[in-house]
Amino acid sequence: MSHISVITITIKDLNALKAAVREFGAEFIEGQRTYAWWGKSVGDTPLPAGMTNEQLGKCDHCIKVEGVNYEIGVVKTKDGYTLAYDAYNRGAGPNGIRADGGKLLAKFGNGLKKLVQSYALNVAEMKARSAGWLTRRTALPNGAVKLSLTGM
Repeated sequence: MSHISVITITIKDLNALKAAVREFGAEFIEGQRTYAWWGKSVGDTPLPAGMTNEQLGKCDHCIKVEGVNYEIGVVKTKDGYTLAYDAYNRGAGPNGIRADGGKLLAKFGNGLKKLVQSYALNVAEMKARSAGWLTRRTALPNGAVKLSLTGM
């Protein structure tokens, strides 16, 4: 059972993504060309838009979480990169890897929204700092994060 999902965000700054990955205690593996997932599409869900069966499981870089079998692929697109992952969480795939994609969602949020939020914050902070601003994050009760900028 494969359920590959692709995030509808374009990653344009790999340094900001690497910083976001570090914030979660995960590892960005540069140049890893495959990511761990079920291993083949069984046709029970549609393929992500623009992807073929041959592209599933292939990437340009990878995000690895210690203690989790499945990984997140950082996949090159015409505009930058996107994130691909398998959230399936039962049994072992034809490749013998135990399906534990739910652990990725537990770590990074449904749809990887916590990772995407952290990436966006890192992009904003890096741009602000390069323009001479000091930045400060404040966690809000609803899970959002407020980014404050102060002139130097």
